[in-house]
Amino acid sequence: MREPRTHTRPRPRRPPRPATRRSGRGQAHTLEAFAAATILLASIVFALQVTAVTPLTASTSSQHIENQQEAVATGVLAAAAENGTLEPTILYLNNSSGSFHGNTFEGQYVSGGPPTRLGETLNATFLERGIAFNLYVHHRTSDRTIRRETVVRMGGPSDNAISARWRVTLYDDDVLYAADNTPTTHTLANSTTFYAADVSPGPLYNVLEVEVVVWRM
Repeated sequence: MREPRTHTRPRPRRPPRPATRRSGRGQAHTLEAFAAATILLASIVFALQVTAVTPLTASTSSQHIENQQEAVATGVLAAAAENGTLEPTILYLNNSSGSFHGNTFEGQYVSGGPPTRLGETLNATFLERGIAFNLYVHHRTSDRTIRRETVVRMGGPSDNAISARWRVTLYDDDVLYAADNTPTTHTLANSTTFYAADVSPGPLYNVLEVEVVVWRM
């Protein structure tokens, strides 16, 4: 006796996964890669713009050097005023001729500072390091205008020159100094050749402003 045949229903085949899911993942990865590349490129461009130096951009190192020179020049004038060597330099004048003592050209020192303690300090601080300087004295005239007396002129300052100033108050009884840096008996009140005028009827003679201009040669 034959056994009855049993028919098994074939299992239905799973439909293939839609291609859109795979392509969607691929597109997402592509977009992520593109975004990352865009961010990286933008970062590089920004960094180049920040670090780029053009001919019109001031050099940081040069500015730092100029700031140092200005601080040193101010310190030299402050120290000279403190130790009493600033005033004798601006009073280092021949009462007969009205010009500064020593080797000058048209009444000005051209190869360095005057032969005074301040001049020696300026030479040691700047000239011996390849830095030129000019030294001026600004003073008021009898008609209240400002005039400049040149003490040292080593040339025309360059574009990177710096300037430092210090005020000095002179009185009628202040005296001129001789060539050997000793005080004389010629007071400002009695001098007729001193470059600054007596602008006050009292004991005050004038307020001068000493300026040193420094630049790299």
